[in-house]
Amino acid sequence: MPSTAIELRVDRDGVAMGDDAVSHARTLSVPSGTTLSSALEKSSPEIRAEGWSWVAVVAGEVAAVWSVDHGVRMLIVDRALDHGPVDIYFRYFVQIDPAWLFDRLAQGAPARRYDLEAEYAPIAREKYAAELRRREREVAAKLLSAECIEAIESYGAEITVHADIACTFTYRGETWTVRRADTMLQVFVGPGGPRASIRPHELGEAWLVGMLGAAARAAAGRPELPEAEVLQGLDLTRRGGRWMSQGATIVQVASDLGARVAELVFGRSLAEVRDMLEA
Repeated sequence: MPSTAIELRVDRDGVAMGDDAVSHARTLSVPSGTTLSSALEKSSPEIRAEGWSWVAVVAGEVAAVWSVDHGVRMLIVDRALDHGPVDIYFRYFVQIDPAWLFDRLAQGAPARRYDLEAEYAPIAREKYAAELRRREREVAAKLLSAECIEAIESYGAEITVHADIACTFTYRGETWTVRRADTMLQVFVGPGGPRASIRPHELGEAWLVGMLGAAARAAAGRPELPEAEVLQGLDLTRRGGRWMSQGATIVQVASDLGARVAELVFGRSLAEVRDMLEA
């Protein structure tokens, strides 16, 4: 007699706002006698990104960690499925290292994402810093142009690491990090989210120079920004506490000063920006 099919009712967390807009619930089946680990592998999330961790919850029980890197790693005794339906939910545990996450859960840590994310954060920062140092040594390309680096150093920035995907520096006691995120240039100051996300890259560099130049002017007792004509073409509107533009040129900044700097540097070269700020 043919084996009985076991119904798997599968769902997962979303990983971003656009991803959250659609349902991820689906139903599939496996033959009776299939192991739970095999069923979890078959029903695993379709998002195949290395380093992303998922915790599989089966009928309310934390059962396994799944990742592209290591596949299914069971936290409970594996078993053959002999009746259904079986409810499976994959919880997204972001970029917590899946091997580290499995070890912590196997040791008995509760599967509370935010607690584990906070515990892993210092490890993640050190791993990221080590990777940047490696890339700085081994990859010739750099994120920021030599002209941009010369400009921010002229205002007192001290470069700590400059690789092809990120640059970190200290300025007036704060750590600044500039990163490439797909086509965007993102700027962080201290902890928390980005102070700016800008495309194209050249405008992001001009904004960075403009922000440090504005701070240098203020420290010298001058107005943060000079009186200068604002070129047309950048339409910024305030939405939910941030200034944003739309179109081929993307500017998202977190402060009024950031918006004013974006408007001032738009359409101007780095040399022109410096000439304005230093006049």
